[in-house]
Amino acid sequence: MKEILNFLIKISKLKEIPRTGLIWLGVKKPETVAEHTFIIAFAAWLLGKEKKLDIEKLIKISLSHDICEVFAGDMTPFWGLLPKDEEKRKEILKRWIRFPIKEKEERARKKFKVEENALLKLIKPLKEDIRKEILTSWLNYEKKFTKEGKFAKQIDQIMGMIEAICHLDVKKRAWITPWWEEAEETIDDPLLLEFLKVIQKKFYGWKVKYLKELESILDLLLEIGKLKKLPRRIWHLLGVKDPLETVAGHVFSVSLMAWIFGREKKELNMERLLKMALCHEIAAVYTNDLTPYDTILAKGGEKKEIFKKWLHLPRKEKEKIHFQHYKKERKALKKLTLKLRNPFKKEIIRLFDEYRTVSSAEARFLNQVNAMSVLLQALLYWKKDKKLQIDWMWEWALEKCEDPIILEFLDTLKEKFY
Repeated sequence: MKEILNFLIKISKLKEIPRTGLIWLGVKKPETVAEHTFIIAFAAWLLGKEKKLDIEKLIKISLSHDICEVFAGDMTPFWGLLPKDEEKRKEILKRWIRFPIKEKEERARKKFKVEENALLKLIKPLKEDIRKEILTSWLNYEKKFTKEGKFAKQIDQIMGMIEAICHLDVKKRAWITPWWEEAEETIDDPLLLEFLKVIQKKFYGWKVKYLKELESILDLLLEIGKLKKLPRRIWHLLGVKDPLETVAGHVFSVSLMAWIFGREKKELNMERLLKMALCHEIAAVYTNDLTPYDTILAKGGEKKEIFKKWLHLPRKEKEKIHFQHYKKERKALKKLTLKLRNPFKKEIIRLFDEYRTVSSAEARFLNQVNAMSVLLQALLYWKKDKKLQIDWMWEWALEKCEDPIILEFLDTLKEKFY
C-alpha cells in the first residue's frame, strides 16, 4: 500500500504539468496533462462505443497513455527542434514537420526510449500484477498492438487539435495548420475521419457530409472540456494558495484510483466503475463545484469557524441538503446530455444516479475512492501549508469509508503524513 501511495503522489504532479505545445504558442494557462487525460478517456468511451470496441481496455489505455510525463515531461513531435527565440519558434510551429522516413523512425525510437524509461521508473515499486497491467496499457497506446490502442492514439491527436483550436484564434489558421497536417498523415479510422468533418463544420463552417450523431458527441466533449478550467471550490474555501487542481484534474485522479484499487475487487464490474468515475462530476459544468458547506456558507457562516470540524448535522437535514444537490446536478446533467442519442444519454444519467444515490456495489466503492482522492489532495496541500484546517476531512472520509482496502489506504496516509 505504501508503494501505491507513493505512486499516486507522483501521479498528482500531472495536475501541474502544462501541455508543452500550447505553452510554446504563448497560451498562458493551457490544459495540464491530467486534464488532457480526462478528456481523452471520456472521448475514448463515447467514440469507442460507436465502434463497439472494448471500452474497459480503451479507458485504461487512455488513463495510462501520458503518465510517463511525471518524469519525462510533455514531449511533443517538435521535441528538440525548436530555437529559444520566440519569433523563430512560432514561425516553425506554423507547419507540421515532415522528416525523411529514417529520421522520423530514429526520432520516434529516441522518444519512445525516454518515455519508456520514465514509465518504468514510475511503476517500478508497484506489485508485479499492477505494474504489468499499466505497462501493457501504455505499450498498447505507443505501439498500437490492438485496435483499441490504435484508436486511442488517434483520439489523442484529435483532442489535442481541439484543445489548440479552443485556445487559439481559428481565423489565424496558421497556428492550427500543424495539427491538421498531422491528422492528414496519421488519422485513418473511418469513424474518426467522420469526426474530423464535424470539427471542420463546427469551427470553420464548412459544408460537409458527416454522421449526425457525432455532432452531439463533439458538443458534449466541448462542454465538459470546461471542467479543465473549473477550480475545485473546496480548496479556495479552505484558503489554499494557488490551488491547481480543477474538476477535470480531480476526475482524472478518481478514475485512475478506481482502476488501481478496483482491480482488487473481483466482484465489481471494472468497465462500469471506470465510466462512473469519468462522469461522476461532469454536472459541475452547469452547477459549479458543489461542497457540503454551501448551505451554511450561504447563510453567512464564518469559514474559519466552519472548517474547524466536520458538520454533524441531523439526519433529516443532511438528507435534505443531499437531495437539493442531487436534484440540481441531475437537472444539469439532463441539459448536458440533451442532444446525445438515447443509449449514451441513459447510460450517463443511470451511472450518475447510481453514484449519487449509492445504489450499486460500484457506486459504494467509488464514493469511498472519491473520499480518498480528496483527502490525499488535501494532505498534499497541507504539507505545504500546515495552517490549513483539514482535520475535519478525516472525519468526513471515515464516515464514508468501510471497505478494508480503503481503510488500509487511510492508515497508510496517516503513517505517511503524520
